[in-house]
Amino acid sequence: MQFKKVAFLTFFITIFFAACGTDNSKNDKKANIEEIKNFKLTTTEAQTLNITKVENGLVFEEYKGKAVLVNFFATWCAPCIAEIPNLIHLKERYKNDFEIVAVLLEDNKPNNQVKDFISEYNINYVVTNSRQNLTFSDIVGGVKAIPTMFLYNKEGKLIQKYIGMVPEEMMDVDIKKAIK
Repeated sequence: MQFKKVAFLTFFITIFFAACGTDNSKNDKKANIEEIKNFKLTTTEAQTLNITKVENGLVFEEYKGKAVLVNFFATWCAPCIAEIPNLIHLKERYKNDFEIVAVLLEDNKPNNQVKDFISEYNINYVVTNSRQNLTFSDIVGGVKAIPTMFLYNKEGKLIQKYIGMVPEEMMDVDIKKAIK
């Protein structure tokens, strides 16, 4: 009986102290990500997009004066593929005031396979395929599901966040607000 009490007490103390520890690596990673202010993404065409994190959003140096929709996606994601025609249509409709930057969230996807995907679906907007894509997804606040999109106005202020498929009409209304 005495042995059971000692064993239980030892077990309880071990569990208590093990559960009270913190994972400093996660805190360090979060702190490092919060410190990043300037970021570069590489497109499938080997162009560099220069992005600056500002207080309430992001500024895309190459697209100053335009609203930008950042689309986090994967080539294997059915909803991501289903929304491509809507994005193509919106890009055509607002081509002078609006850009789409698709950020691939697949690690080590060969660029030629991504280019084949772009060609297959007639994508008319920029697609990034770089090692920095996953870190960039953390910078914007973390992407937990795909598709996830962030709409920024001409000044770089975040206007809307979309999770999952969104009707084109809903995005159209928000884009009109973003390009004012």
